[in-house]
Amino acid sequence: MDGSAAAACLHFYVEHMKRFLIALGMLAAFGGALAAEQATPSGRGAVVTPTRNVLIFTKLENEWFDAIQRHDAQAMRRYVADDFEIRASQFPGVPTALTDALDQWSREPAMHASIAQMAVHEYGDLMLVSFKWTLADGHAARAYFVVDAWKRVGTEWKAAVRYAAPVDENAPTVPGAVAPGAQSLRKKP
Repeated sequence: MDGSAAAACLHFYVEHMKRFLIALGMLAAFGGALAAEQATPSGRGAVVTPTRNVLIFTKLENEWFDAIQRHDAQAMRRYVADDFEIRASQFPGVPTALTDALDQWSREPAMHASIAQMAVHEYGDLMLVSFKWTLADGHAARAYFVVDAWKRVGTEWKAAVRYAAPVDENAPTVPGAVAPGAQSLRKKP
């Protein structure tokens, strides 16, 4: 790749990351409001049919979690980029690097996990995958609102960054957010 192609690629990446970070900041603020369980998102008895991307990334997320449950570091590495990091709401300015995440995952006890309310937004070779992630280890279940940024690496998808916040259904509504039951039916333009 010559210098001009590399510069163009870098410019494309930076511009998309700016948009991504702005959108992510807005999504992080929604945390509890977006992740609140809804029987039917429209409130009108609609049947939600998962998209192809939702099916693909549900499978990838579950396989990744299965590798964590087995404490299989080699398998875990198949799902994350070399520069993977976790951004947790408790420490938004201090990322957890891949080596620390692998160490922490190797010590996690086995637990049941479920994914709900997944949405996948496609931006070329970048996919933003958001969902409510519920973990139960025999005690009370804990729920998290997660946004994983997956990037295409060759022919595979690798998680580059995980943004996560505990779901707090008592949190104030984020400015601009409308409760699902009060939303009108609409489709993307």
